[in-house]
Amino acid sequence: MQIQAHRWASVALIGALLLTTSLSAQTDTSGGNDLPTVAVLDFTGLMMGSAGNSAPLGKAVSSMLVTELLDRPGIRVIERHQLQDILTEQALALSGRVDESTAVEIGKLVGAQYMIYGQVTSIADQLRMDMRAVDVETSEIVEAQKMNDRTSELLSVVVRMADSFTERLRLEPPSSRPEMEAIPVGATIEFSRGVDFEDQGNIEKALEHYRRALEIHPSHRAAKRAVERLENRGAEG
Repeated sequence: MQIQAHRWASVALIGALLLTTSLSAQTDTSGGNDLPTVAVLDFTGLMMGSAGNSAPLGKAVSSMLVTELLDRPGIRVIERHQLQDILTEQALALSGRVDESTAVEIGKLVGAQYMIYGQVTSIADQLRMDMRAVDVETSEIVEAQKMNDRTSELLSVVVRMADSFTERLRLEPPSSRPEMEAIPVGATIEFSRGVDFEDQGNIEKALEHYRRALEIHPSHRAAKRAVERLENRGAEG
């Protein structure tokens, strides 16, 4: 994908406004204003379920990784829905595998110092995830991870990747962290579909799938967060 040069100024302005709103709500644990800013692009890849059914697992991974990173001191994180708003506003839909040059360009537009992206596949409960983190200023790959596990261990894989990235930045580990419990595959499918419907602007269907994910797995942190955010948006509207 190539981003047209004449869009850069308008995207940068929108990104700056959304980023300012997002970061103002986050606590600066260092007491300074120079914390590194991180954004996570949707991972590419699908989950293949029974009878050939599929779910957009890459979107779920992005949302879960953002949720995990938000709880860590020493960084600022651009919320996934805000990043999607910027891309949607400018019709910058990402199709196919993202490379480091694309990640760097988008990082510059939204004011991120680091961009995380990758690929994920799940077939017959076998999970493979590849993650890369690029320094937007230098275009250097600062972290690359490849992990294989069962799909039910998705949370564990996401947390390990977050650990690896923050350790590379020499950041302190989170003061508390979720239990590394297995997430039933059915909950991951429902959550993935919820994220997809939210991207389409269908909030009612998104909430329906997020709530189904919580029925299957009541401690699904990213699903809980999504329901709270969408319900609060509805109350404010």
